[in-house]
Amino acid sequence: MKFMGDYPLKGQTEQDLVSTILKVHTHTHTHTHTHTHTHTHTHTHTHTHSRTHTHTHTRTHARTHARTHARTHLSGDHGLMKDEAYCQLMKQVTGNTSSKTDSCQRGWRLLYILTAFHRCSEVLKPFLLKFLLDACCSPGVHYQGIAKACEQNLRKTFQYGGRVEHPNSMELKAMLAGRSSKRQLFLLPGGIERHLKIKTCSVSLDAIEELCNDMGLHRLEAMDEYAVFLVIHRGQNVRPLNKREYILDITTEAEPVDSNYSLWFRRVVWTQTLKFDHELCVTMHYNQVLPDYLKALLSVVPQSKASEQQLQQMSKLGALQHREHTHTHTHTHTHTHTHTFLHPWLNMVTQHMQQVSPLSPHQAKAQFLVQQQHLHPGSLCAGCQPERPALPTQGLTCTTVCLSLWLNTSTLTRMMLP
Repeated sequence: MKFMGDYPLKGQTEQDLVSTILKVHTHTHTHTHTHTHTHTHTHTHTHTHSRTHTHTHTRTHARTHARTHARTHLSGDHGLMKDEAYCQLMKQVTGNTSSKTDSCQRGWRLLYILTAFHRCSEVLKPFLLKFLLDACCSPGVHYQGIAKACEQNLRKTFQYGGRVEHPNSMELKAMLAGRSSKRQLFLLPGGIERHLKIKTCSVSLDAIEELCNDMGLHRLEAMDEYAVFLVIHRGQNVRPLNKREYILDITTEAEPVDSNYSLWFRRVVWTQTLKFDHELCVTMHYNQVLPDYLKALLSVVPQSKASEQQLQQMSKLGALQHREHTHTHTHTHTHTHTHTFLHPWLNMVTQHMQQVSPLSPHQAKAQFLVQQQHLHPGSLCAGCQPERPALPTQGLTCTTVCLSLWLNTSTLTRMMLP
């Protein structure tokens, strides 16, 4: 095979060869089917001896024709072609007699690529899996590691359908060098960076599970409430990923469109109870909620209907947010928004600020989330509300009440002086 170095490339690159092998050619199946049908028709109108000869010739010719095409193309729905390719590769890596020292190794790497993209037939599946398991479990057998990786790829392909985007030059180069994974950046709310080890067949669900585990979340019900988003063109285009989508398919497709693409991790459903004992979990949720809170998207209380308890809760939210902010930001913020500050509100906020001053940033964030949940149950995610009423022209929003983001302690003190 050309890819294994047994035949010259004749002007083709390795990427050309891999794309040719993986390419879906529906005309291959159509041509084979039509050719066989013609011989079958002849079989119907001939004598017994001729029918037998024609039938034998038809099967032999069709099998030879299919094998020839299987060496270069894998027909989309024609399982026999894919099985033929798998059988050829198993034969090549088992009894390899090539003079090329890396021929067998390249055969295994081509098998690794094939298992990531195409499933075999259900008939061949148990034999192929046994072949791979024997190769990775038998002591003294070479290529145990890549055989195990092939077995994992094949199981993932049967589970999720297989990769769609052919590997680009960078991914193919890594595969041929024996590297089967890459570090991919995921952005959590607040700009928190997490680099995950993404393998050839890693899907969005794998990334979600790993990030949830990092936050101390291990129940499947909790993981169902998170999603990964593809963001391109500086946030102008945002798309949630299906949990069955392959991460490297997404990045391969996004790279030529926008080389500065990013993958975001966000919570999208808010039914499970929040965990407050894990710092990353609390910080992630706090950072996701805070922008909507500051824009008054999470709570709007008409001034005429606000109870004393609600006013106290809103002022405490501001104090908690200010407490967390002063822990993590040492520089003085300028008052960039215009608000009308009332003296009673200042008294209320500063009173709560004194109460929350002993809290650590983690404790302040956790209490902020609890307080917001108590003030408006189910409103932690503005996008999850079925309908959000228009903002009233006059009323009390958390942004108006909670001055803390824009004012540090000294500013508040100066404003309270007569």
